Amino acid sequence: MLWPAAAGEFIAKNAQHVKIHEEGLDKLCKEMLKGLDIPDTGADMIHPSKDHPRAVDWVFVCDALNFCFWSYSGAEKWTVDGHSGYYALEAALHRAIKEGHDITNPEYYSIITADQLHRIMRGDNSVQIPLFNERLSVLHEVGTILLQKYEGTFLTCVKAANKSAVKLLEIIVENFPCFKDEVTYKGQRIGIYKRAQILVADLWNFFEKEGWGEFEDIDKMTMFADYRVPQVLVYFGALSYSEELMEKLKRDELLPSGSEQEVEIRGCSIHAVELLKKMLSSSTKLEGSSTLDLNSSYIDYYLWCYRRKYAEEMEKVPFHKTLGIYY
Repeated sequence: MLWPAAAGEFIAKNAQHVKIHEEGLDKLCKEMLKGLDIPDTGADMIHPSKDHPRAVDWVFVCDALNFCFWSYSGAEKWTVDGHSGYYALEAALHRAIKEGHDITNPEYYSIITADQLHRIMRGDNSVQIPLFNERLSVLHEVGTILLQKYEGTFLTCVKAANKSAVKLLEIIVENFPCFKDEVTYKGQRIGIYKRAQILVADLWNFFEKEGWGEFEDIDKMTMFADYRVPQVLVYFGALSYSEELMEKLKRDELLPSGSEQEVEIRGCSIHAVELLKKMLSSSTKLEGSSTLDLNSSYIDYYLWCYRRKYAEEMEKVPFHKTLGIYY
């Protein structure tokens, strides 16, 4: 089994439909060095205080449900209070708490009904959150596991990790099947672990690298291989797609989860960000800087926010579409 960083390198060396380009990485590196602050997306995160007694479980539930928000080109999106995508999910869960739903408690969501979840996830329009039934199943799965193995709270897992991001990642993927993002590529078993890694990184961010968010090896996490960050990488020329693959994306053709082309997009994105991290770290402009933890998690979030800030411009590049629970 290859874990994400090694998996990305292996995929990049063997990819037939996706290529990494050093000149594009250099262009993106120079763009980031203009200002490494996270781009303002114009949308404030909607979540409780980090001092809330169930703050860790809030992050866990959000990331258990954090997958597949895309819509087909030109289609109306699922929105909550004007927010779309992950922000809409946060808005829905925040609203649920205000309305008295005990959504951070596995005793509640391990047996939540479809009607209850429909009520919580209701949008501004008639569009339903994608993969509703899968989200219902995920809540039942992770809630039951927390109750049976972890005293009814994800905090037990965080404590067991003892400030190790890698250990927490292992706990997540070994005990929660819906986070076990693994495929076979060119005969090699690989783990991409997008949602498991983002769960670790979200704790790191949410708690501002302290307390339950303190991880001594957060730099071991890679980027979170989804469908939006590759869009930015292609826009800057850091990635390119074969003509066959690009035509599929332009037609909004679904790429099956675990298919060769889908895995190559995700794996090459991981390796491209690892290479970008080395470029940024070796830049003389960063020498002596102590104001930034320049790890792959940070770079991923920068690129994700960059895509949202320049959403209209980014739409020049089609993004791949896959229906599944892993991202």
